[in-house]
Amino acid sequence: MNIASTFIKDNVNELENVLIDAIQRLDIEMFKEFYIHTENYKKSKRLFLIRDMDIVFEEFKKLGDTYLEASLGVCGRCNKGCEGYYLIGNKSRNYMNLLFDNELEKVVDIIECTDMKTSDKNEKLNKRVYLHEFNDPDSPNNVPF
Repeated sequence: MNIASTFIKDNVNELENVLIDAIQRLDIEMFKEFYIHTENYKKSKRLFLIRDMDIVFEEFKKLGDTYLEASLGVCGRCNKGCEGYYLIGNKSRNYMNLLFDNELEKVVDIIECTDMKTSDKNEKLNKRVYLHEFNDPDSPNNVPF
């Protein structure tokens, strides 16, 4: 049994924290190792989110970011009232918004948020990085709410 399996088995509540840590570090290997323990991955075995997260990590790195700063927020639209995160590049100040869908202390899925609100004053934000092109208003594949 690897460290990830032992950690998840003993500490299910910590999965969200570990996934956020992997995202902040832009560490796709760490993200993969722990994402497979989410309920969505266990049911579907699909690697779409891992692939998309890898693309986004590379985009941040190309812009000179070495880590992402996490700031707590609350969804104002798609999953109104759910807590999530602004994840902001340390150099580019580009950002993405993520929600964690939790159920009975298990991480069910990670969702891109369309309208994150935060009490922090992130006035120096640059461009939003979209995890999925259907959320990007400039994409021809955008699906508006």
